[in-house]
Amino acid sequence: MIFRTSTSILLRPSTLSRCNRVSLARNLTSISGSDKSVRPRNVLLVKKTNDEPTTVAAKTIISHLRSTYPNLNILIESEAAPELSSGLSGVAIIDRDSTVSPNTGVRIWARPDKEELDLIITLGGDGTILHVSSLYARPGKVPPVLSFSMGSLGFLTPFHIDTHEETIGSVFDAKYKILDRMRLACEIFGEDDRPVKRCPTTGWQVMNEVSIHRGRYPHLSVVDAYVDGEHLTEAVADGLILATPTGSTAYSLSSGGPIAHPGLEAFLLTPIAPRSLSFRTLLLPSQGEVMMKISGKSRAPSELSMDGREVCNLHPGEYIKVRRSRYPIPCVTRRDGGDDWVADINSLLQFNVGFKNSSLWRRHTPV
Repeated sequence: MIFRTSTSILLRPSTLSRCNRVSLARNLTSISGSDKSVRPRNVLLVKKTNDEPTTVAAKTIISHLRSTYPNLNILIESEAAPELSSGLSGVAIIDRDSTVSPNTGVRIWARPDKEELDLIITLGGDGTILHVSSLYARPGKVPPVLSFSMGSLGFLTPFHIDTHEETIGSVFDAKYKILDRMRLACEIFGEDDRPVKRCPTTGWQVMNEVSIHRGRYPHLSVVDAYVDGEHLTEAVADGLILATPTGSTAYSLSSGGPIAHPGLEAFLLTPIAPRSLSFRTLLLPSQGEVMMKISGKSRAPSELSMDGREVCNLHPGEYIKVRRSRYPIPCVTRRDGGDDWVADINSLLQFNVGFKNSSLWRRHTPV
């Protein structure tokens, strides 16, 4: 079934059998393995920095984990240590190189290349989960991510902090579902088809979007888009976005793109303020490769950003290749059969809610 909107074509997830339909959520028996008796051993707690409510919540969760699961190895980022060093009754912050048993406190994490995790718990908004994605920027498996919201707008945080004891208990008892959120694997090349030295050329695993935009320059960007090596279009615009379904509610949506279910595997190619009024978002299959190349017609460099972080400037002839990453972000979701995404677009975006001017309704009585 296809739904047409003013800006794009949307595919309903239940009708994607011909488009290599993927499961929107898959049941797992436990985080650490197939044996339900195996519980997480190493848990990383990631919090929003310089934020008092999340600091208080982090201390509450650490105290709960330490008292309920005494053999658990709890880790935090070094940046969070100063904020969490006080107010933890009976719990100490242990240096990563300490020989003290980690079961007596909270240890500083030594990063993914040195320490394997069974679970990541995040406190904050969507930006905190994007931060987790950046921690696993290099190709490699990502542990499940359990996200708690602090009452702010967020599409990636299905659980409220007030339910942390019940939710953590369900996860440790293997009563949960996983939604694999697709990421993008990116490589940057020059005119000679060699990696661009001034740009970080390896390790880009992107959760929301890749964007090429004119940035500080007054001239429109001219970008050639290719799909599987075939020229698709020349985009003359403020920029061009290649988003994941998860990123469809971020920059792409603000630029007029559609909303896509995060269980889909597809690319959303969305122009930013295009010169042509007929240029609308395209939904492309994720099995292919998309290339965005700065045209020789472009009068200035274009800025390349990934998940809202500036990477470098691309000059005419330089390009970025994007494929679907083999390493998605596995997000813990509710097991009760509800769809967090459906609830979110209704409650957070007020999807398809009609506008009523209350003052007019008070002044005029319907005939």
